[in-house]
Amino acid sequence: MRKAILGFVLLILSGSENYASAEVKELFNYRFLWPKIEASPGENLAELKINSSQCASSLSTPLGKAKLDCYDLINADEEIVAQARILSLPDRDDVLVIMTELKKPISSGTGKYTNPHFALPAIQPAPALNYVLNFKIEEFSTPVHRPFPTTGPIVLYNRNLEVLIISPLDNFMSAMQAPVNGEWWCGFGGMIEQIPAGTISQTILVSGKGINQTFMKWGELIQKWHHHKPTEPYADIAMSYLGYWTDNGSYYYYRTESGMNYHQTLLGVKAYADKDGIPYRYFQIDSWWYPKAEIKLRSSHNRGGFLLWEPNPEMFPQGLSAFQKELGLPLVAHNRYCSDKSPYCQKYQCVYHQGDKRKGAYPISPGFWEEIMNNAVKFGVLVYEQDWLYTHLDMIPWLRSGLGNAESWYDNMANSAEKRGLTMQLCMASPEFFMQNLKHANETHIRTSHDYKGGLPKRFFWMPFHKVGLFAYAVGLWPFKDNFQTTAGQRPTYNILSEANPMEEALVASLSGGPIGPSDKIGKSDPGLIMRTCRKDGLLLKPDRPATPIDIMFIYNQHFTGGKRPWIVSTESNHEIGSTVYLASFNLWPETTYEWFVTFSEIGISGKHLVYNYQTGEYKISSERINFGFMRPEKAFYYILCPLLENGMAIIGETEKFITLSKKRFPLIKLEQGVLRMKVEGVPKEEVKISIYFTTPPNQIIGKDLVYLPSELKPGINSFHLLIPDSGFSELMIK
Repeated sequence: MRKAILGFVLLILSGSENYASAEVKELFNYRFLWPKIEASPGENLAELKINSSQCASSLSTPLGKAKLDCYDLINADEEIVAQARILSLPDRDDVLVIMTELKKPISSGTGKYTNPHFALPAIQPAPALNYVLNFKIEEFSTPVHRPFPTTGPIVLYNRNLEVLIISPLDNFMSAMQAPVNGEWWCGFGGMIEQIPAGTISQTILVSGKGINQTFMKWGELIQKWHHHKPTEPYADIAMSYLGYWTDNGSYYYYRTESGMNYHQTLLGVKAYADKDGIPYRYFQIDSWWYPKAEIKLRSSHNRGGFLLWEPNPEMFPQGLSAFQKELGLPLVAHNRYCSDKSPYCQKYQCVYHQGDKRKGAYPISPGFWEEIMNNAVKFGVLVYEQDWLYTHLDMIPWLRSGLGNAESWYDNMANSAEKRGLTMQLCMASPEFFMQNLKHANETHIRTSHDYKGGLPKRFFWMPFHKVGLFAYAVGLWPFKDNFQTTAGQRPTYNILSEANPMEEALVASLSGGPIGPSDKIGKSDPGLIMRTCRKDGLLLKPDRPATPIDIMFIYNQHFTGGKRPWIVSTESNHEIGSTVYLASFNLWPETTYEWFVTFSEIGISGKHLVYNYQTGEYKISSERINFGFMRPEKAFYYILCPLLENGMAIIGETEKFITLSKKRFPLIKLEQGVLRMKVEGVPKEEVKISIYFTTPPNQIIGKDLVYLPSELKPGINSFHLLIPDSGFSELMIK
């Protein structure tokens, strides 16, 4: 019967054109493991015998009707300790679901969180899948290319980019996948003390070609399973508009202007921004705004958990509500973990750390979150930012000691926020938080890199940001890069080195599709750079998806030490005329990089394209490759790749913005019978410069809102200007 199970597992790769059916049998081994001594789970696991059992032949699932095969899993004493159900979809061969229900309880933990009690199942990849990408169980879910225990997806692949992804399908806050002797043991975190009979361990396996494509396929399937819809690109104020940020790395992080409090300082920021035409539409307030306990921990600057989630009187003498009203903008408000000295623990039942230096606690009553979210509404907060997420799990044993404990904590928080119309940003999240988001509709974005530190090497920030961003987007979240300075030379709090690459920081933020949060000192912003990210009203101009590493990056550039290629990421804007690709390349490893090019096939495009160099304005028509030439360390080479249309045009768009063809600027671009139609959206009286390449000049450009047109149109790139009317919409026709 083990062969029968193996056959079902191998089914997921039978569609691969690069593997003959004879080779498929060697791709996986697959078995179920149970502790020989049930009083000592996690030790001396033995393989269970598998017998077919009677069950229905099919099952309705969120993915459609599935073929069902059932098995009894039997130990050496001939006891049925679990039953497995294998679900496969009749109309596709790239997905498999394994559900294993315990028939006997587990009555103790293993003593180690990353050591599961059993392996239901244990999956052994074939040697051919000799690359791995997974995400460490720590803050920001660091991507690693070595087998590490994880609560998120495991991506197995080879140089041909044949991919298999394994992940939990449910019980996300308790699930564990641990690498043991070449296998992946799927079960629950070893600190769980009781796993009752009837508990179901669920695993999904998805195969495909290409890292990006297979990751997104996995994400679509797991979202569909949980009836989760991806976050809309303009889901809340932080996702929609330019905002001012004060978190770690910002100029005003635990620092105000001399002789001022935060009320006065931030009003000063707003006045300066208004004067210089920087259209901030919200302000973020970080952990400095509420009182915290003092602890003896230098890495946290001796700042412990919050005492109250209420404004510090020294920061806002008139109260936070009064400040928000005077500011005239909504807030994004930060929260951390609760101190064991908090008055909330006198009001609500709390669970505590056990000797941890951070001295945290957690009020387990849902009433706690009701109070917190009521405060948020009262203070004018629209987006609640929960930081230190992984810290909670690592610090308070109760959260990992029982099935459902961590889930109840997180769900109470998310549900209380949603009930009040608040959306959420997640920060310092380990992989299980990405996954638990599938059960909620109000998480919109998530930090996917460490705190901004302007002068440190960008390889430690941008590379993990883009990799973890792919994970985030696959489960329906948008990645957030963090704040950044828009001019060089500013010295943020605690940072020894100041920012030297503000343009690149703004570009990375803009390409992400997530929030954009400058954090400059009063008088030190670059308004021109900031306005490359947004419209005149502060509305962000976004690509259709976050920029992610092109697939070859997962072969050539796996580690922080670098590889032979520059770091290359891409995204796009899709219109009826086709896909316009935004491609950014960064020399993050000058000591190891030596291949200064990328081919069209590696980008994932074909056919003739106009390759437009954003920085120089130079261009060429190509169908083969981009040669970068000499690249200065950490500086960007940024290209717009525009398909050459049948009428000989290539639409570059608004070259004064990073995202030149955002749908919030160009909601429609259409070619009909040789006539190009463009709808243009913006703020009344906003002037928009549009650039288009012509093989041969058109006969006519029609647009009642045109305010500048070259006296003579020539072959090559031509630019013209229109002024957005009071309606906010204009239209062009080019014949």
